Amino acid sequence: MLSLSIMIQRSAIAVLLATLAVPAFGQINRDARFEILRTVLAEQASARIVLPFGNDGIELSDTGQVNQEKLQKSMKEDGASIQIEQVVTVTEITFDDDKIDVELDNGGKNKKSFWDRIEVGVGAGDRTVSPDRDDPSKAKGSKIVLRFAKKVPPDLTPDQLKQFLNPVLDFDKRNFLKTGLESLPPEYQEAVKAKEARIGMDRATVLMAMGRPDKRIREKVDGVDREDWIYNQRGLRVQFVTFEQDVVVRIRQF
Repeated sequence: MLSLSIMIQRSAIAVLLATLAVPAFGQINRDARFEILRTVLAEQASARIVLPFGNDGIELSDTGQVNQEKLQKSMKEDGASIQIEQVVTVTEITFDDDKIDVELDNGGKNKKSFWDRIEVGVGAGDRTVSPDRDDPSKAKGSKIVLRFAKKVPPDLTPDQLKQFLNPVLDFDKRNFLKTGLESLPPEYQEAVKAKEARIGMDRATVLMAMGRPDKRIREKVDGVDREDWIYNQRGLRVQFVTFEQDVVVRIRQF
């Protein structure tokens, strides 16, 4: 017969293995995280409320309530970063046990643009690649801390996340595209309607006009960071839209 100590050890190991085999309740699963990052990251939306500068952003509950006390404090200390109906881009999403941080236009803190960070991780940390520090004068954007009463749903979908964010962000392009167009110079408005890129456009405007590129290539030329957005077009034609410092400097078609 097995000794009592061996039986206790085996029982303890069995309990440990069983614990490791079952994910913690409420912890968002890997597939759900990946689908949200793939779908919602780089999405554009229209702000429904004024959002502040700073690292803290605003706090939104899973019942749709904005923490007004915290919002007013941030507005008083840091000022407004994003105005009502301003079109913003989701530039980073970070998952925690009971909350999801959604950064808009780089999160209101000093760091390089989302577009300088191509990789998306779904392993430890489940966030975009950490950036280097950038010029403090370039900081913009804000952040939404979506806090759940218990845990983040394990099988949360992109559409469900957008619904949770709906009190603050309008993801319906039919509602905000006109507003985004009206904020552009007339020549860019015509280009967006024609689905064409123009010299001098920034990345957000090119996205509005042509959508996401099929491929992006980054390189440094003479010490200047350059990025090509490549669009596959009809037949064998390919269009290259080249950015330097977030501005289109060259458009080529082959």
